[in-house]
Amino acid sequence: MWKFNRKIMTIAFRPLAEVKMMLEEIGNDVSYAYDDLVFVEHTAFMFQFDDENPENLKLYLNTEVDQKESDDIKKNLVGAAQKRKLKIVDSGYFKLKEKEDTEEFDILFFPK
Repeated sequence: MWKFNRKIMTIAFRPLAEVKMMLEEIGNDVSYAYDDLVFVEHTAFMFQFDDENPENLKLYLNTEVDQKESDDIKKNLVGAAQKRKLKIVDSGYFKLKEKEDTEEFDILFFPK
């Protein structure tokens, strides 16, 4: 008798196309998307998809961005996200740290 154990792999829905259109509406663009992270041009901020709540976008601001620019970014993103039935979740800060002798970098997160 043959016995098969089948595992079903599920892939979380991530609304990358909606995020891309939202960013374009406010004059930004996706520079790179990897797994659950979306890097925005000039790396002033980035998003992390929330696999448990696909309408939530976790917003991380670059530690090098000043307070006024951070406030402006949040304001613009919240309005654009609401139009697309997405929710911006202010989740903290991040910093990019270059690795020595490589073209790679580490992302350091500082959650709220």
